[in-house]
Amino acid sequence: MSVEDYDHYAKSPIDTGTVRKMGEALESHGFGVDVVTNTNNAVVRATLRDFAVKAANARIAIVVLAGHGVGSSGRSYLLPSNSEIRRASDLLSRGVAVASVAQIAGRAKHGAVFFFMTVPDISSALQSITARPAMSEPPSDNVVVVFSTSDKVPVSRVGTVSRQAAADFADAATETPLSMATLVGSASAGDVGKVIGNVAELDLSKGPEPETAPAAAVAEPSQEEIQARREAERRAKDAEERAKAAEARARDAEARARLEANRAREAESAAAAQPAPQPARQAEPEPAAEREAPPAREAEENHVEALKLVEALLGRSKKKELQRKMRDLGFYSGPIDAIFGDITRQAIQDYQADVGDPVTGYLTPNQIQALIEG
Repeated sequence: MSVEDYDHYAKSPIDTGTVRKMGEALESHGFGVDVVTNTNNAVVRATLRDFAVKAANARIAIVVLAGHGVGSSGRSYLLPSNSEIRRASDLLSRGVAVASVAQIAGRAKHGAVFFFMTVPDISSALQSITARPAMSEPPSDNVVVVFSTSDKVPVSRVGTVSRQAAADFADAATETPLSMATLVGSASAGDVGKVIGNVAELDLSKGPEPETAPAAAVAEPSQEEIQARREAERRAKDAEERAKAAEARARDAEARARLEANRAREAESAAAAQPAPQPARQAEPEPAAEREAPPAREAEENHVEALKLVEALLGRSKKKELQRKMRDLGFYSGPIDAIFGDITRQAIQDYQADVGDPVTGYLTPNQIQALIEG
């Protein structure tokens, strides 16, 4: 579902052609696809009601939203083509709540909602409305919601980042085999998007066929039995997810420890290279410019956030090329999939340490150029 042209706002930078490419790619994997573009509020809601019927009992249901979006009171909304928001309460009837779309996707065994969100030119006087994605209540356990942007992206860059994420998603959807993780990584623009919910390990190449209906001779289970079974499944899934989360935290802690160790070694080397301070200079007052300089850690964090934006705009083909180059140099041993996860981050850190640059896990423009041209 894509909205590019608006009655009351400037165009969205994501063109409907990109969304059509997404639909064609998913259709080639066996999905039944409905592409709806530049529609008003009534048509959008009617389309979602129809999709809710189709999603029921399917193996996988995917909803792609592209266009202007806003957040308010912990909820995010897609704006249909005829929306005009004058106050936050208008969103309840004139916007499409992402949380409601997630509920529809959740009618399938597995659901996913991808929102390639751009920024409308809404009056800044509406202080209760933000250009940031918001979702205070997580979706059900069988649904993941992915935003192409987050608080990490300056508002002025949201359109550019989301447009690139949409193009990456359309490209990723053509791959065979196709996994949910691949689509999520593309839609979330690497590390600058927002992912809410559980990313199921799914092979999307099999398509979203419906569940097999029970034989006529089998008795229908009672509502109590259904609820009990669902509760047992939910508890088992919760336990599994907690275990996965604990494992992920352990991996993150290990990665942070390696990074801190590298930083400590660099700091130690830098300190050893500095001449010993003269006693007479120790008593001198610190220059005002130095007193006002930001802490080194804050400057480094700002630098990393800027590099995340650089990475988000690379595109999948260039990311794959970087993985190939690092593989050829012996730093990378993972798949060439344009997903910059833990394995790629470690390869980047090893490369940066090898060339004597600061170890951040995020490539600078100069490092990108050196790898591609090298």
